[in-house]
Amino acid sequence: MHLPKAVFVLALFSVFGAETIGASGEVHAAGRCFPVIAVVETSITTENCTSPIGLCTAGHLVGGPFDGATTFLTLDAAPSAGMPGVEPAANLSYSGTFTLTQPGGTYVSSDLGVLDASHATFVEMMRSESGTGRFQNPSGVLSITGTLVNNETGFSGLVTGELCTDSGN
Repeated sequence: MHLPKAVFVLALFSVFGAETIGASGEVHAAGRCFPVIAVVETSITTENCTSPIGLCTAGHLVGGPFDGATTFLTLDAAPSAGMPGVEPAANLSYSGTFTLTQPGGTYVSSDLGVLDASHATFVEMMRSESGTGRFQNPSGVLSITGTLVNNETGFSGLVTGELCTDSGN
């Protein structure tokens, strides 16, 4: 993984020292809300891909309350980011389902993003949908900013925000 030093330091801070401080700096009850500064690395895959448009990813997310395997199932995508005549056809807006699985539980979000293919970058909103274990009844919106990697066969991104759950674990 080739991450800028500042991103790595922020991810370590999230894992080892900031579990009770929210994105606003407000202190929350331990275990209820988690600041998230995490790194996600994924690769495009066709294995077990049930996407209606044939686009899925598999990877790993680590940082904050997360350390587990990920999948992304693209539900739909629009060329030109839905704005033909304004954006190049290679730029896409997309929506899908993100799932993280780790020993402490499963987290699922409904994601909405934009891929700028000419600059090999993307931005994405992760809207908390459901979860089990430590991620039971999640709320909050996380964001991802990142780049295409590995000859555009994968994605590397920084996930930030605050995630709240009903679990005290």
